[in-house]
Amino acid sequence: MARTAYHHGDLSQQAHQQALATLREQGDGAISLRALARQLGVSAPALYRHYADRESLLAELAISGFQALRQRLLAVNQQDSRKALIGIGLAYVAFARDEPNLYRLMFGGRVLPRGAHPRLDQAGLAAFQVLEDTVANGQQRGYLKAAPLSLLTAAAWSLVHGLSQLTIDGHLPGPDSEPQLAAGITALLLDGSIERTTNKEPSP
Repeated sequence: MARTAYHHGDLSQQAHQQALATLREQGDGAISLRALARQLGVSAPALYRHYADRESLLAELAISGFQALRQRLLAVNQQDSRKALIGIGLAYVAFARDEPNLYRLMFGGRVLPRGAHPRLDQAGLAAFQVLEDTVANGQQRGYLKAAPLSLLTAAAWSLVHGLSQLTIDGHLPGPDSEPQLAAGITALLLDGSIERTTNKEPSP
């Protein structure tokens, strides 16, 4: 990878951006603090003052990933429950497609075990909260069944996460060949969760 010019005073940010570029191109296995220091033209001890070890740097990358995912989910219009729930699913899958190696790092418990980095756990929960709030809104409006919120949210999360993982691993076709696949699968699960006695928000 080409060497990046380091500008005095922003080493932490420069390292983060360089590591993110490496992650996107080669995966998390290619990231090391010593290699990163060489790419930035600084000493390894200088970099260790910002990141205690490789795992700390990977955790920061994952945190930024969850923050970016949360922003995408928050951008989904919540006025119509059905469209909001499908939109959340599509935004989730689109993020995974756009950032496959970052997505794998974010959810790779082998590399970043849960509980080891509290800020990372908090960032993941903040992104998850957007999905849970969307499901809760659907229930409050009478669109979704009166099942336990945790159950419906887990079902929705399992669907979009599994769909995302299968897509980026090449087991399902992408949007170029099957543009309606993600929306169709999301709607299929959603239709099984609708409260059939309500007419408040009919399906389009």
